[in-house]
Amino acid sequence: MASPKAVCDRCGFDRPLLALRKEWTGLMVCRECYDPKPAEMNPPVVYPEGLPWPNARPEPPDVILGDNDVQPEDL
Repeated sequence: MASPKAVCDRCGFDRPLLALRKEWTGLMVCRECYDPKPAEMNPPVVYPEGLPWPNARPEPPDVILGDNDVQPEDL
């Protein structure tokens, strides 16, 4: 029994139906014409604003000001 034939949407050649696959564009294409989805087309991962990061820690102070240090008001 012969497998049913189908036409590749990109090149137009007759192919066995089971040799065609659906592409990200919605086209049914053969193996030679298949084009994977570019990574740039995927949306970036975005975190909602206002929610804390899991296991977040406050930043340590860089310099501990003492009594003899120059303050911004002194300048």
